[in-house]
Amino acid sequence: MHKLFLNQRVFSLREKFSVLNEREQPVYQVVGSVFQIPKHFDILDRNERVVASVTKKPLSWLPKFFLEIGGQQVATIQKGLTLLKPRYELTAAGLTVTGDFWDMNFEVSQQGTVVGRVTKRWFSVGDKYEITIIDDEQELLLVGLVIAIDYVKRMAAAASSGASN
Repeated sequence: MHKLFLNQRVFSLREKFSVLNEREQPVYQVVGSVFQIPKHFDILDRNERVVASVTKKPLSWLPKFFLEIGGQQVATIQKGLTLLKPRYELTAAGLTVTGDFWDMNFEVSQQGTVVGRVTKRWFSVGDKYEITIIDDEQELLLVGLVIAIDYVKRMAAAASSGASN
């Protein structure tokens, strides 16, 4: 078991942020597309090679993302229609997600066994997420899941602040 920390910078012209290990060393770099349809995030390793990507499906009524690892689509992340709290569906090989998505506190399980946990860190500059990796094989999937849900939350916050102005 180990932890990763996804740090998003508050003021960044290009959507670029780091995923750090417990010693605050970069493990991955996440680079988001700017003014590109569909919205796309590449996850790069320490050698700046793309190891995974998260792509938003364009023109969907509810946000939907596709996660590719090693060039193969491994998961679909879909925001569900609910009245009170947001719900996300993760379609991947036997994986289920439970918990509070809005506050970014949830667990990912595979056939009843927890493979990872995500917790949002409060009182930090920008958004910071702690990702506990229990099953190393699910590391990139967990990072991609956090990226997709965080993007939906940021777009909803931007829309609501724009509507209130």
